[in-house]
Amino acid sequence: MNVFNLVAVEFSKLAANKAILFSVIGALLVPVVYGMILLNAKWGPYDNLSNLPVAVVNNDHGALKDGEPLNVGSELVASLREKNSLGFEFVNSTEAMRGLEENKYYLAIVIPEDFSQRAVTVLDADPTKLELEYIQNEGLNFLASKVTESAMVQIRESLANSITETYVATMFSSLEEVAEGFEKAADGSKQLAEGTTQLHDGTNELNASVTAKMGDISKLADGTKQLKEGTGVLLNSLQGKSGDISKLANGSQELHAGTLQILAGLEKAEPGSKKIRDGLYDRLIPGSAAVADGATAIQRGSAQLAAGAQELVNGLEEYKKANPTVLVGPYYKQIQDGANKILAGLNTLSSKSIGLADGAHKVSNGLADSVGPGVVALNDGLNQLVVGQRQIVNGAKQVADGNAQVNKGWADLTQGVTQLDSGAAQIYSGNQAVNEGWKTLAAGTSQLNEGAGKVNDGSQQLASGLKEGEEKTSELNLEKENAQMFSSPVELVADKKNGYQFYRDSTAPYILTLSLMVGILIMSLFINFQKPQFVSSFSWFAAKYVKLASLAILQAIIVTNVVYFGLDLKVTNPLMFFFFAIFVSVTFAAIVLFLATFGNIGRFIAVAFIVLQLSITGANLPIEMLPEFYQNVSNFLPFTYAIAGFKSVISLDHPTAAFHNIGFLASYLVVFAGLAYMVFFIKGRLNSRNYNQELAV
Repeated sequence: MNVFNLVAVEFSKLAANKAILFSVIGALLVPVVYGMILLNAKWGPYDNLSNLPVAVVNNDHGALKDGEPLNVGSELVASLREKNSLGFEFVNSTEAMRGLEENKYYLAIVIPEDFSQRAVTVLDADPTKLELEYIQNEGLNFLASKVTESAMVQIRESLANSITETYVATMFSSLEEVAEGFEKAADGSKQLAEGTTQLHDGTNELNASVTAKMGDISKLADGTKQLKEGTGVLLNSLQGKSGDISKLANGSQELHAGTLQILAGLEKAEPGSKKIRDGLYDRLIPGSAAVADGATAIQRGSAQLAAGAQELVNGLEEYKKANPTVLVGPYYKQIQDGANKILAGLNTLSSKSIGLADGAHKVSNGLADSVGPGVVALNDGLNQLVVGQRQIVNGAKQVADGNAQVNKGWADLTQGVTQLDSGAAQIYSGNQAVNEGWKTLAAGTSQLNEGAGKVNDGSQQLASGLKEGEEKTSELNLEKENAQMFSSPVELVADKKNGYQFYRDSTAPYILTLSLMVGILIMSLFINFQKPQFVSSFSWFAAKYVKLASLAILQAIIVTNVVYFGLDLKVTNPLMFFFFAIFVSVTFAAIVLFLATFGNIGRFIAVAFIVLQLSITGANLPIEMLPEFYQNVSNFLPFTYAIAGFKSVISLDHPTAAFHNIGFLASYLVVFAGLAYMVFFIKGRLNSRNYNQELAV
């Protein structure tokens, strides 16, 4: 019996057995019922959010802002009442917590006590963010928790925009004052620019003046250097001659003392001459010899004194020539005059002493002839000698005093020159410092002039910038609409590509895939897999597969027509939709045929195989969001390509992707059909062996 005859027999048996026929019809309707129940809903997950109970607790105590009361919590509550986006119930903290414990609320929103107080710190140096607490009861429904979490994000954004708008309005009002400040600042910066221009001109003149005087300052420094060298030479000269001046002063003192002794001797001789004159005859002869000798000694001493005085005068002349500066003071003149007087007196003494000596000798030689006149002459000469000696004493006194004054003046002069040399050194050091400082000053004034130029340029730019800022701030629009735009400048413009009309449209690929697989698995319960006698294994396999595949195709046609026409499922490519559903059913028929050959164990494996594919084939989550292991596993599961193919024809309008997934499903069709044939072949061989053994018996 060939395959076609065998298939005809299979369907004739099915038609003859009403119980099995109705069971198969019921199995065909299982995917339809499954699809109608799950795909009949025409609402979205966000259509009835106002029925979702959410507790709202307002514990905000309010605050003061610029002396005005502020209660952000109350404003938020009023906004929630107005929008009513969720099923808000405004309760206290106790009721909210009890409602969460009793699973009454999906979400509890708690506005804390310091909510408004934190809001007024927005413009403080250390602002504190507002904290809006919410507690989700995720165990009630995971999808509901995600919806409420999204709602909380929207509430936070709305609240943030409201607070921002309030403070932007405040800032805008401040900007008007800023504009006035810019105007005043622009006027002030203009005056500043004019002042910096004058400053730059002044620093330029200062720099030119300082630079011009650098040569004079250098000359002054060089001159003070020469002054220091001159005072040093003068000081060394004075210090070198101070010993000679001291000797001169001491010598004049000794000269004065000697003249005093001579005068004392002459004064003593004067009364003696009277006695000689009175007692000439008694003592003349013996005394005349002594007088002659004394006169000769006086003549010699006076000659020596005159020579010494002459050396003193000559020394003073030489000193004057060596030191012309001594003529500046009065002491040298006094010393010179005193020395000349001493010289004149000594010359007189010397000349007189010669006559005295001659007379004394004449007296001694011609005492008898000229005693009377000689005695008189002696007395007169002695008187004159006393007078001259007194003049010598006075002159020597003047010389001594003058030399003492010269010595003191020389010491004072040396001290003064020492101070002058020290002062010259300080002047030299100071002028050197001044010279270096002047150079630094010149460099500094150059930098100052350059900096003043930059300040001038900067002030000009500041004035220009402030003026421009004043013009721009005065042009700002500071109305309420601008504050709203500033606080919330971005508005989302939503658009969808390949969007779903209803939430059920997104689950259709998964539901259709699951219903087709389950329907075929149920239909396999009503197919007899026993091998008829005298039928080849291939014919046996082909007949069973054609029967199951035909029922699978019929199932696919019924389900797709009910879904497309009856439930009005929006499909972007209807032709590919019908074709793809049929191909999926045929592929699943090969898989179920292979597993069903093992009986109920195989069907149990099929159920487990279906369950395995429910969560990792792109039904609930995109495969890209799965862990890497499950992503790899999903690549080997037929549901992955069935669901992806249905998406491509239902919502994506991507026939190329549909054919791509058909290619993968075709590999499953070939593999499982081949595996099923191998099972039928092995069972056919076993049946033939058993049949031959029975015949042999």
